[in-house]
Amino acid sequence: MKAQRIATVKTHRTQTAWIRQRGQAVAAYAILIVVVALSMYPLFVMVLNSFKTDSEINWNPAGLPEEWTLASYAAIFEYHGGMWVNFLNSVIIATISTVLAVLLASMAAFAFAKYEFRGRNVIFALLLATMMVPFEITIPPLYIAFAKLGWLNTYQAMIVPTLASAFGLFLIRQYMFSIPSALLEAAHIDGANHWQLYWQIMVPTAAPILGAFAILHFLGVWNSYLWPLVVATERAIQPIMVVLPTLRDPVIGFLPVWGTIMAGSVLATLPIVVVFIVFQDRFMASVVVGAIKE
Repeated sequence: MKAQRIATVKTHRTQTAWIRQRGQAVAAYAILIVVVALSMYPLFVMVLNSFKTDSEINWNPAGLPEEWTLASYAAIFEYHGGMWVNFLNSVIIATISTVLAVLLASMAAFAFAKYEFRGRNVIFALLLATMMVPFEITIPPLYIAFAKLGWLNTYQAMIVPTLASAFGLFLIRQYMFSIPSALLEAAHIDGANHWQLYWQIMVPTAAPILGAFAILHFLGVWNSYLWPLVVATERAIQPIMVVLPTLRDPVIGFLPVWGTIMAGSVLATLPIVVVFIVFQDRFMASVVVGAIKE
């Protein structure tokens, strides 16, 4: 009799715990669904408005289009000679910046992770300290320097300031700490020089974190607005993110053409969405890899 009571109590506790766990899971999923819906709503409205006329957007900004049209997408290729040039500018700037930033950050990370030299920790700490300096503070001296070099309204003015990434240095260095030094010592004994150690051993081994940093850096440069706005005043050299907010009705002059702006925003968002969907595993790896230590 006592054993039956004990079994009944255990069964009741098990059922109660199961119900509590299920309730917590349902509540968690409900909160996540609400958060996702709130996050996706602006994107949803952006896509809908890209298929509306400008007049319809003014009185129906959040509803379904009464008449679906591709006129706004066609206007992108007609407005001031076509914005495909500005889209191409963004591709060139983001791609070149990403390739060079990954190369420089990985080389520096290799030196800080695997080489012993005087002042290594102090120099690394100073480099990390630059992450706490707001970029807006550096804009005046950078602008003066590039103006004296004659680099205003050029690609290099928008690329060079993005090449030195203290965040990338920290991220890649932490990962390289986990690569066994014995692997490098064996290659060095076999006659490998410093460049071969970096290019043939460290780069292939650290490929996951290099890919993660490349994606994060590409997205950051692609979405950059303030610095390109300051140094690129000529329409032909501006990236797409700078041009979109400036679109105005060619007749009235001051009225934004919201349909064209929404259509351009959709096209400008597509590369980011594609990159995230294809490389989302590396995005997640970039979040936790900083905790890896040897």
